Amino acid sequence: MAVIESSLATMLKQRRLFLTRERSDAAEIVYVCVDDGLPGGYPVGYVIPSRAGTWFAYARARPGRVFACDQVDAGLLSIDAAVRAVLDHARYGDVLYALEQGAGSDAAYTTEVRQDHAVWLAALAEPEGITHLGNGRVRFTGPAVAYLRGLPERLGCHVDDEDRIRLAGESYRLIRETRHTGPAHPERGIG
Repeated sequence: MAVIESSLATMLKQRRLFLTRERSDAAEIVYVCVDDGLPGGYPVGYVIPSRAGTWFAYARARPGRVFACDQVDAGLLSIDAAVRAVLDHARYGDVLYALEQGAGSDAAYTTEVRQDHAVWLAALAEPEGITHLGNGRVRFTGPAVAYLRGLPERLGCHVDDEDRIRLAGESYRLIRETRHTGPAHPERGIG
């Protein structure tokens, strides 16, 4: 498989993605997959070379469709450019949401945003797990943050690799809440 630049490799890792290759008589296909714990991963896009030496990029641009990808770019000069095109269009937040829910994580995040952004976020149909706490303060469940991580940046609402929610051109830091799992009143002890 062709070597990709280190910044792209880092970006893939941060987004829980990896590349895998399939070679046939016709072409070499490079898949972009979510690390879902299974050996082959969950494919969310792929790139293929053309006979002219350029690349085509396909991405899972419509969530809910299982293993269905749309062509998102063509005539790209390198595999790196093709993989970046997949990253610009692939929507896999629903996959990350399901993985986070399946893990049973009780992680939660809060942030303070503009009041209109807080109202808009809380009104989203997807993902579940976003609550407006008042005065622009918003709480996100771990699965909700995972979903937003799997949205393309170009959509204008995305959680980046530095735990910042990017919303309508603005950026807000997400603060991970710590959860207490011990007894509610440790001084009382157990029964």
